[in-house]
Amino acid sequence: MRNRTYSIILLAIILSGCTFLAEEPRSGQTADDVITSATILHRQAVLSLYEHIGGSVDGKGMQGTYRGVYDLQTFTSDEAIIPVRGGDWHDGGLWLDLYYHTWRADNEAIENSWLYLYELVGLCNHSITLLSRYSSLLSAEQLQTYNAEVRAVRAMAYMYLLDFFARLPIVTDNETSIHDIRQSERKEVFDFVWAELQASLPYLADQRSNSRGEYYGRVTYPVACFLLMKMALNAQVWTDNDYTDDIRPDGRQITLSCDGTEKSAWEAVVYYGQQILDSSAGYRLCTSQLNCFAVYNEDAPENIFTIPMDPTIYRNRFKNIFRSLHYQHASALGYGGENGSCATLQTLDVFGYGTGKQDCRFATTFFADKVRINGAPLVLANGDTLVYQAREVQPDLTGSEYVATAGARMNKYAFDPAGIFDGQLRNTDIVLYRLADVLLMIAEAKVRNGQSGQAEFDEVRLREALALSVGIEPREATLDNIYYERWLELMWEGWHRQDMIRFDRYTAPQELTNTMSADDRYLTVFPIPQTALQTNTNLTQNKGY
Repeated sequence: MRNRTYSIILLAIILSGCTFLAEEPRSGQTADDVITSATILHRQAVLSLYEHIGGSVDGKGMQGTYRGVYDLQTFTSDEAIIPVRGGDWHDGGLWLDLYYHTWRADNEAIENSWLYLYELVGLCNHSITLLSRYSSLLSAEQLQTYNAEVRAVRAMAYMYLLDFFARLPIVTDNETSIHDIRQSERKEVFDFVWAELQASLPYLADQRSNSRGEYYGRVTYPVACFLLMKMALNAQVWTDNDYTDDIRPDGRQITLSCDGTEKSAWEAVVYYGQQILDSSAGYRLCTSQLNCFAVYNEDAPENIFTIPMDPTIYRNRFKNIFRSLHYQHASALGYGGENGSCATLQTLDVFGYGTGKQDCRFATTFFADKVRINGAPLVLANGDTLVYQAREVQPDLTGSEYVATAGARMNKYAFDPAGIFDGQLRNTDIVLYRLADVLLMIAEAKVRNGQSGQAEFDEVRLREALALSVGIEPREATLDNIYYERWLELMWEGWHRQDMIRFDRYTAPQELTNTMSADDRYLTVFPIPQTALQTNTNLTQNKGY
């Protein structure tokens, strides 16, 4: 490896001063020997990036593994918890730190997320270099479209970094010296991501990403529109350089360029949502939410962006159910289980668990109460019937008689009898983005803009009730009700932390109020990992840490 400093794959940003990817492969072949056609270049520079959206080892991937992006979004919110269960799940206090918001700059999940997302950024930078170096193999149109797709993937990685860490190095090539890397303020990062998505959008294919075929699992036009919706919806938070005070920019006065036209943040959400609804890809809500998470869900018309799964083709793992189910429950299904994650008491209340107004989505979202396999109660080794005691959950269950059975467990993805490796390798694609979220984002943006979001709100809220032919309490599309509807509809999907922050409710669970105080606000951004600060002295820590 050469001594020249590169930014590729974060290690070159914070951990080392040498090239992470060597110019000369160990086989002795150079890139010139390998990249000899447009097809090979496309595979090496574009398609290879999608191997990194899912993960096969912990800390990698957008979802499906432990101690990374998904866990930061889920277990730092009041949606779900991994309680200490006697000798299980203490893990040096990792999960309690996430739940109680007592994390530090050396937290493993935080560091893993920084490393993984910057690794993806570095790979995209490398791809852009390859496309430039071998541009003679491509037509002008190919070069334009390939670059656009890579830049959109990089923008997606930066969107998550922006959400988590606010103040970031923006690195767009592989040759920037570590001494020249500077940390940009949050609004500058926001503007960069927005501009990258805007520049990419016209050259992305208006095709479905979740169906098997040429664009399966790739960032297409509707996927980029979804990212722009998330950017605009969170613009009040993500353009705020001082997120520790009580003052935020007004979404009505945040001006964003949308395909050459200036719109407010709320108008931009609706605009890009409409682009998805009008897309030739033909998105529509599934008859039931169950269809989105069925065993073979590649053609679910609601899913917009997924992580492709196949037990024999892809290395991506889905460990969320594996982590949640009681050992013997999982075993009875032919899976493995680690008896960990479960719903919080707050989630049970939002779903109306145990009341006459229990939401009809509860049974398709959780395992609770007596567990049955093929209609028969599941009997444990000690002769007791397995009963998930949903309301007995607490952060530390050590000494509780419900240490192994407390908490309602994850039941959002269908059981796949063909799944292997304890059910972690399966045929159900991991759902990252779907149309129900699009409709709820439109509803929220309209309400924040002084308009009615009732039609979009009702379309999502009534869907499951219509499918089950059950009644459901009508609700007005107020901001409060939209917040809770997002909780009900998107439970276990990795959005709740972001929602809590946007709705000003991101408090530690020991707080008695739903409103954030000045002391809480710095926690809406995670600390820059200690390893990054130690290696790159240009970086400074975020406020409050």
